[in-house]
Amino acid sequence: MFTTIFGKIMMLFMAIILISLYISGAMMSQSMRESYRSETEKALVSIAEDSTARIAIYHAGYGTLDDLNLELKLKANYNQDLIWWVRTDGKVYLYGDISSDYTVDSEKIQEYFNEMAGQLNQGETVKIETEEQNFFSTPVMTVAKPMLDTERGNEYVFVHRKISVLNDALMAIYRQIVLSVAISAVLAIFLTYVFTRYMLRPLTIVTKGARQLSRGHFDIWLEVRSKDEIGQLADTFNSLATDLKKYQQTRDTFVANVSHELRSPLTSMQGLVQGVIDGTIPEDETLHYLNIVLDETKRLNKLITDMLELSKLNSGQFPLKTEEIDVNELIRRALITSESKIDVKNLMVEVEFEDEREIAIANKDRIIQVIQNIMDNAIKFADYGGRLHISTRSDASSVYVSINNTGEPIPRSDLPYLFDRFYKGDESHTRVKEGAGIGLSLVKRILEEHKQRIWVESDRIGGTTFTFTLRRPALPPKEKDSGRKRLG
Repeated sequence: MFTTIFGKIMMLFMAIILISLYISGAMMSQSMRESYRSETEKALVSIAEDSTARIAIYHAGYGTLDDLNLELKLKANYNQDLIWWVRTDGKVYLYGDISSDYTVDSEKIQEYFNEMAGQLNQGETVKIETEEQNFFSTPVMTVAKPMLDTERGNEYVFVHRKISVLNDALMAIYRQIVLSVAISAVLAIFLTYVFTRYMLRPLTIVTKGARQLSRGHFDIWLEVRSKDEIGQLADTFNSLATDLKKYQQTRDTFVANVSHELRSPLTSMQGLVQGVIDGTIPEDETLHYLNIVLDETKRLNKLITDMLELSKLNSGQFPLKTEEIDVNELIRRALITSESKIDVKNLMVEVEFEDEREIAIANKDRIIQVIQNIMDNAIKFADYGGRLHISTRSDASSVYVSINNTGEPIPRSDLPYLFDRFYKGDESHTRVKEGAGIGLSLVKRILEEHKQRIWVESDRIGGTTFTFTLRRPALPPKEKDSGRKRLG
């Protein structure tokens, strides 16, 4: 039982409940005992005062001695008390059913009375408790009240109540307390059991789900309605299962796409080389087909290079070394490099720099990759005779680079997955079906290494715009030199 969380919580709660009930019961019992003894003392004082008042009335000539004796006897028997009336002549009157068990004379009264004589003779009411070494051979609570009279002499009233009588009454109260404590303990343990089961039920569901997850079953969803920490754990688990399922699908797609991207050119090259070797391809066309094989090898080499670059970035083996770079200058170089591709598509190029130089903190080689990949992508999917627009601007903390082209927009459903590896969109959309589908993934990973962002906006009116940010160094204010340049 102690090996499970349920058992540990149950034992802890039971221990807390029982200890709490024991302490509260003990404190309540002590409080009740003190309160009851205090009330008993007050009751005995009241009986003593009533008795002395009745005796005073008798001395005043009202009523007979028999009437007085009957009244005091009834008063004593009502609470199982014993009342002594010690008269001036030394005679002692005993009242109460228990009085017949004792023989008391004035000498014994004097011996008993000796300890409290000083206070009684000063007119004070005395309250004491005696142990078994007394007239009654049992613990007794006694209240003594004097009746001082200089003419007739002093008389005294003693009211006794055995402690056992108090204990009997207290035991009845204790039984009620014990019964209440027992019922409370059983109810508390039952509620603890129900609450613990209810509280740990979601954890049991999460545990079962984790076992399914460990076996590779990612298509699971935990139904947990609680909003506490366990509910949050279940929500996190569901997110993890969803991410793992997506990762598995991405991995499978990745393997399929890599296989396709490698198999297609290899098959093509194999066929062309085989045709050259066995003479199927005429000698005068051999050079043309060898150039096709060369283009395919270049494409494969670029694909493998991009994959290796992405793997390096993901592994974190090559930390970025940043420096101050002129983003505008890198864009100019990328345009020169892409001039032949731009000419093939007959694009009009617009370059809009907010400043002549736009300085950022980044790794130069990686940012060249980012700009070149986005630009190649924009050229590839631009309409023939369309427009390529590149702009840079900055604010206090960032440099913003935007590359826009005109052409068929990217479907809205494809935008969230555009930067996934080997994602090429719905094959029915020619806008995103070309290429290996790894360039944009590499771009995003490079910018993530720089702790920067990239996003895409695409519609039929404005075309498609890729915008990314770079960190700007802390520079003094500079004069703006806005200019708009056209190439093409």
